[in-house]
Amino acid sequence: MQGTILIIDAVATNRIMLKVQLSAAYYRVVQTDCVADLLSVARRSRPDLVLTAMTLPDGSAVEVQSILASDDTLANVPVIAISVQNDNAGRMKALAAGIDDVLNQPLDDVILQARIRSLIRVRSSNEDLHLQHQAAQSFEPPLSERECLAEIRNAKVALVAHDAATATQWTARLQSLVPYHLHSHQIGDIQQLMTNPVPDVIVVELRESTAGPGLRLLADLRARAATRNSVVIAIPSPSNAHIAAEALDRGAHDVLQSGFNVQELALRLSTQLLHKARSDRQRNTVRNGLRAAVEDPMTGLHNRRYAKPFLERVARNAAESGESFALMLVDLDHFKQVNDRFGHPAGDAVLVEASNRLSKLVRPVDLLARVGGEEFMIVMPGIGEARGSETAEQLCRQINATPFHVPGIDEPIHVTTSIGVVIGGGNPCSDMSHPSVSDLIADADCALYDAKHAGRNQVTLCPVAA
Repeated sequence: MQGTILIIDAVATNRIMLKVQLSAAYYRVVQTDCVADLLSVARRSRPDLVLTAMTLPDGSAVEVQSILASDDTLANVPVIAISVQNDNAGRMKALAAGIDDVLNQPLDDVILQARIRSLIRVRSSNEDLHLQHQAAQSFEPPLSERECLAEIRNAKVALVAHDAATATQWTARLQSLVPYHLHSHQIGDIQQLMTNPVPDVIVVELRESTAGPGLRLLADLRARAATRNSVVIAIPSPSNAHIAAEALDRGAHDVLQSGFNVQELALRLSTQLLHKARSDRQRNTVRNGLRAAVEDPMTGLHNRRYAKPFLERVARNAAESGESFALMLVDLDHFKQVNDRFGHPAGDAVLVEASNRLSKLVRPVDLLARVGGEEFMIVMPGIGEARGSETAEQLCRQINATPFHVPGIDEPIHVTTSIGVVIGGGNPCSDMSHPSVSDLIADADCALYDAKHAGRNQVTLCPVAA
């Protein structure tokens, strides 16, 4: 089954016809004929989408949307209203109330199925994002309605048409209805759409005679990293259900099925921007949560949780390629005395500056991580014994050559470091098993201990046989 759809309609023949259409597309269909039974049926069936008649014996599609929105478990279920007449005022009222689309009878199966696929796909994506947001264990509250409205006020909207005159005309007609920054473009100037900041919404004209370039642009926008999170709205010109359905299947977030309508476009822009603001907040929270899980908050370096899998990948690649790599454990000498004498804030400042100094000598392909209070791990792929020893000596001098100057502390703080180095990899043809990552770390730790025992402020190398 592709999902569950709840049909709400007082007319039995309408429900039967819809059930036949949707069952043929492998949807599970549940039904009710009134608003009064909505919550009990929806809570029991957990629909992925609701198809409701615009007018019901005991209410309307707008009331259906309101009831669903009031229930936390059903609030994100998309709603399509079905109208028996082409009532533009009723359509605008329904869209303003949060209904996702209004389709007129007789229903065009092509656009109905495409609409359903699109809305269920978006809902599934939003649910995945919500689960990731929860997994990130964020305590950041969702955006309120007022915060969303404030955030979207300065949104950037690109209106892309087949010719400059149409794009300019659309921009002029829309300008008085929305507060957003509007920019007109032609289909061919995609490069301008990719420049930062990329538009929050991209409206694309799909002309009936030359829809190909517009549909290709739409798919391209959804595939590119720069515009992947931009909202894309397609406008068939003139109205064309097959082109609208194709646009939805290629990833458009929304379509104006009946062609350009400035009031409807203004409504859909606001609705889509509100959705985007909430999704962006969740996406940023997830990203920050994932970063926090592998990042040391004080120094901004990676932490132990990230360092060990990185070392495992380097060791595995070295075993396959025969390349050597260097693993270093770096420990600041007598660091407890810094904290005891100057205070923990001064000690924190020394740690931050030490990480900055070490960072200057590592390459983009290397790893520098803080793995303990004053201990750092460095992994350098493609480095042999000679280069590893030389680099470790440079790192040692990078710390001890210049005193640390901490704001609020009059005297300079002299800090030295000890470094244990182990060389791994280097022999892909050997039948001998390669040392495990745990063994490599243990060897580096022994080398670090030897450097400490020998008087500190020095490097000790412990080569490892591949």
